[in-house]
Amino acid sequence: MIRRLVYLLSLVGLACAKAGPVPQEDANLARAKQMVSAEALPSRAEVLATSNALVAISNGVGSSSADSEARFVAGRLLERLFRIEHKKDDATGALSLYEKATIDPSTPSACLAAVNYAHLSGDVALDVGTTYTELYRASKRFAKVPACVSHIDQELVRLEPWRPGPSVLQAIERSVNGDALLPAAVDAGGLRSTTPSIAKIDQWPGEEAARFVVQLDRPAHFRVGDEALANGKVRTFVELDGVDLGVPAFMRPLSGLVSSIRAESTTTGSRVSFEINGKAYRKVFHLPEPYRVVIDIAKLPPGIAKAGVRNVARVALDPGHGGYDPGAKGPNGLSEKDVTLDVARRAAAALVGDGVQALVTREDDHFVTLEERTARANAFSADLFVSIHCNAAESKTKHGIETYVLDTSVNDMAGRVAARENATSAAANAELGAILATMRLADQSTRSVHFAELLQRSAVRSLSAKYPDISDGGVHPAGFHVLVGARMPAVLFESSYISNPNDEQRLQSVEYKQRLADAIVNAIRAYKEGR
Repeated sequence: MIRRLVYLLSLVGLACAKAGPVPQEDANLARAKQMVSAEALPSRAEVLATSNALVAISNGVGSSSADSEARFVAGRLLERLFRIEHKKDDATGALSLYEKATIDPSTPSACLAAVNYAHLSGDVALDVGTTYTELYRASKRFAKVPACVSHIDQELVRLEPWRPGPSVLQAIERSVNGDALLPAAVDAGGLRSTTPSIAKIDQWPGEEAARFVVQLDRPAHFRVGDEALANGKVRTFVELDGVDLGVPAFMRPLSGLVSSIRAESTTTGSRVSFEINGKAYRKVFHLPEPYRVVIDIAKLPPGIAKAGVRNVARVALDPGHGGYDPGAKGPNGLSEKDVTLDVARRAAAALVGDGVQALVTREDDHFVTLEERTARANAFSADLFVSIHCNAAESKTKHGIETYVLDTSVNDMAGRVAARENATSAAANAELGAILATMRLADQSTRSVHFAELLQRSAVRSLSAKYPDISDGGVHPAGFHVLVGARMPAVLFESSYISNPNDEQRLQSVEYKQRLADAIVNAIRAYKEGR
């Protein structure tokens, strides 16, 4: 906070040096500044009255330096109230004032208003990733203010472990560029008033299961239906009313469970349909940021294995992140993507030695979408799915091993971890929770929790033999995109905190990574043996 205040004073000083003598300050503004820096606030009524007086000074519409400063200081007052009394309306008011204070990025108060907006947004959402996202957005908006960008860059370096995925940052850059061109193109619902359209259609067909992902450039309504065909096949379709096709119309034959996919325009919008060979089960749902509709089709209902519930002939190992998505980074630069790939390769080699077929969802350092990871596991007819990650926390002292399963009843900590791994905001993660609440997960949940408990115990036992200070973080439910739609018991394994300097050093060692791989293999053996 002190660093931010010093920065503001330096900007104000620079502005004054350029503008000449400073006129006498408005009495309300002077009083408000005293309140902001005072050790204790006066009564709530007095604080609100002073804040409202400052809003009146800015007249609600101006973008001058005086308007910006009045709004910024008024926002600081409301933020202090929120910090003391924890009333969300105060935070909402402060955020609105901070946002208005940034209308003209060249004014001295605008930069700090944007920084405060980012930090308060993250605190309200209980999500450091939100803070990073808003700071990144500010760095692009203030690109022509070098002093501001330098200050924000320092903040971003400190919050590097919570850096979202590339798709989120690219979307921010597009939106910032677009804001300059289309300032009035937002409707009352907060979405661009132009027609939504299909951006792309990804497909992963297979003999036993198939997954298709229809990505849109913004949220839209969709309807799902089925119809019998004359040739005995069944067609499943997704109707996207009011959505432009966006991609060239096509009809493409496929091999396996789904014999063809078709995308076409309709009188009401667009339709994507699938012809299915024989009886099948389908599940259709949406995921946020970016908005996409996921269609899963399979011969068997979720969780039913061909040769019994404890048959473990195939295992899918999913090393998190990869390519241009490094995941979390340690204080000395170690990337999560490198650790997870190494551990997955070691575990796969041991499983093959046990006679178990192992699929590694990425064999090298390249990016694989969350949807494709699950699709590959389903197409492989895996009996178990293990997504391997490294955890991160704002506190560098945080350490330990944690394992997660997919569920709808998530706590705040689990929600923040999921938002980071999903590369989405906390709001999007909450939306996913609502989505999952409509899906039947009970069959999967019991076996996933059981396997997660085996993995957690195995990891603690494997590592504590050499590293007695290992902390058992336990098993938690959370909403991870990569686990949604997995047709087998599935877990996400947070192997250690890469943000902790000691854990980072250990994660660089061959022995530590081998012990993590051994833990995964031993848990799979225990599950297979019915323990």
